[in-house]
Formats: sequence, C-alpha cells, structure tokens
Amino acid sequence: MPVEKTLHVYQASHVFFDLDDSLINKDASSLWIKWRVRFDRWAILEAIQALTSLYRAYKKGKVSHWRLSYYYRTRTKGMSLNEYREHIKNFFDQRGHLYIYPQAASLLFAYRRQGTQLILITGQDEVMAKAYADALGLDFVIGNRFNIKEGKIMGLTKPLCYGVGKVEMAKKFAKDQGFELSEAVFYSDSHADLPLLEAVRQPVVLNPNPQLAELAKQRDWPRVDWRKR
Repeated sequence: MPVEKTLHVYQASHVFFDLDDSLINKDASSLWIKWRVRFDRWAILEAIQALTSLYRAYKKGKVSHWRLSYYYRTRTKGMSLNEYREHIKNFFDQRGHLYIYPQAASLLFAYRRQGTQLILITGQDEVMAKAYADALGLDFVIGNRFNIKEGKIMGLTKPLCYGVGKVEMAKKFAKDQGFELSEAVFYSDSHADLPLLEAVRQPVVLNPNPQLAELAKQRDWPRVDWRKR
C-alpha cells in the first residue's frame, strides 16, 4: 500500500493515537530535557541517564518498569505532582507546542466532526500527555501514572503504558467505556506498539520508524507520513 499524504478518516467510534513521533515530530522527553538543561543543572544527570540507556531500550521495545520508573525519579527530583504540573505547563508553553504536526489538527478535526471519541495513548506520563491532549482537543488520555508517596513523585505505577502494558490499559479503557478494542483504530509510529496495532480493527502507521514501515509494507497496513523529505 502506498504512503499516504492526504487524510483518510475511518468510520469508528473510538480512535487511539500515539504521541511521540506521531502527532508531534519529536520525542516529548527529549524536548523536555533540552528545555530543562537551560536553567537546571540537575537535568544534565537526567539527560545522561536517558541517552545512555533509556532511549535505546525504549526504541528496541525493551523498557522495564524499574528502568523507566528510576528515570522518572531522576526526572522529577522529588517534586510534588502540582510542582511537576507547573513545570510541564511552562515547558509546553515555551517549547513543547512548537512540535505538533500541523496535519494533526486537520486529522483530529475530521474525526471529531463525525463524532469519534479520540484517545491519546502514550508512554509519556499522564501530565505531559494531558498538556498535548488539551491542546489538540483529544477526549481522553492514557499514559504512565505516577506513584505518589507523602505528596512526592516516587516513580511510576504498574502496568507501564508500553508494549503489552499499553494493550492492557487500552482494553481496560474500552471495557469501562463500553466498546470493544477490536472495533477501534490506532495510529502509531513505532514497532514497540505492535501489540496494540495487532489488537485493533484498523492499524495505521503514522510517520513510522524503519522497522514498522517494513512491517506495514509486508502486512499491507495503511501508512501516513507527514515528515518532510
């Protein structure tokens, strides 16, 4: 199936979207780190930790709960949830919003016009995800959730919104909302999302990485690419 540049809107009551490299043209965590490093030396430690292990494992589909939870303990540095929300707001207002694909607004508008419920499902934490979901007008957010102890962020709860964990969270959401996951559509860029792509009625690969692009070609899945060549 050829790569699509134009919009195709599927008839579905619920559509899921990944965030990083899908609706935005970067990874939100890397954008966050670059923003933080400008005024907080602590972010250098976060950057080193992320670059030396986390990103490579994430792209290979091998992120463990311990690894990602430890990264978030470093990232938040004992912040309260409200403190982290304020940091994310400042990040999004100053930098994060600049990387939203302009085509995303048109696609989401087309789905909203036919009454489709739009869900952001991402490996980002729920606070970061909500900033993008609110800006884009998505209806629901599913992301990694914080473990809070004595008012401070102490890592992430289980399951992770990643790999098979993302499927588990999507299934629970679908059950709570009264629809079947197998009736839904899912847009993603990464082969790490293969379990969820296989669980929905209509998988769509959006700005895919090389592994997912090849897999989509083999399976004749629709491919949409908004990247400039």
